Amino acid sequence: MALDLQTISDRMEIDDLLQSYSRAVDSKDWDAVEATFTVDGEYDAGSLGHPTTGKAVRQMIEGALSTVDSTQHLVAKSLIEVHGDTADVRTYLISQHIRESAPTEVKHYFIGAEYVDHVVRTPQGWKFAYRRLDRMWKEGDRAVIARG
Repeated sequence: MALDLQTISDRMEIDDLLQSYSRAVDSKDWDAVEATFTVDGEYDAGSLGHPTTGKAVRQMIEGALSTVDSTQHLVAKSLIEVHGDTADVRTYLISQHIRESAPTEVKHYFIGAEYVDHVVRTPQGWKFAYRRLDRMWKEGDRAVIARG
């Protein structure tokens, strides 16, 4: 299947969105995290929460990770299906969370998961309208990302 230049461009911009989100989380740039979502963007993070605005997404992630010493979100190549001004995206990831002051002996929490996203074109570029985190496996202690 041959792709037209617009679809190629859209897929590259959507890939940039995925990378920007991961870098914003890992650098604790909470403004940039919020900026990757639409104002009414929704994030179903399972037991972590299900905020339904970009600001609430930011608050959830900031609350979960502000006490973590470091994180690294490694995202794999995505399957991107562009439908004009919207797209559906599926991306595997591994995320690592380290907290030296964790309340348990184990100081790390790793997860393998898949992001299932619905993104939309906005005047500011592609944004997450909906994101879901489907955890596939975990290792370590979830207390590492416990609030407070």
